[in-house]
Amino acid sequence: MKQEYRKAFTEVNEIIQLMPEELVDKIPSKFRVMLEEEEDKDYHPNIKEPLEEQKLKEETIIILGLIYRDFLCSPEERKELQEKDAKELQEVQMAMEQEIREKYNPDDIFKNRKKNNSEGEQSHTENTSMIVLQEEKWYQKIFQIIKKLFKKTKVE
Repeated sequence: MKQEYRKAFTEVNEIIQLMPEELVDKIPSKFRVMLEEEEDKDYHPNIKEPLEEQKLKEETIIILGLIYRDFLCSPEERKELQEKDAKELQEVQMAMEQEIREKYNPDDIFKNRKKNNSEGEQSHTENTSMIVLQEEKWYQKIFQIIKKLFKKTKVE
């Protein structure tokens, strides 16, 4: 398991130890055992109350939120939180789908290809004109004239 999650499980276990017994009893023992088995034995966070002043890992905060939602809150509040989570998840999925559509839109891909081809043609033309300019340098012209003179004198 990822090391960050193991550290988060360790932090969650310390926080559970600070909780009142009636709240700890609401958390299933299988879940608590799983946290203990998966925690990082070499990581020793120093968590004290109040929790708001602690620098907890992001994963720890998420796990605590899930524990609250699934085990500690009232059924009405659980339903509200689940609806809110579902709505947020749907918004994230829609944003990701929109991003994918924009990135991989077939129409845009073909436009980009046409644009790249036309730019490629322009750069090819520019490269060709550069080559022509390189062939027509003054010393090359003089050299060609001298070569022609020698050929004419050899033939005559």
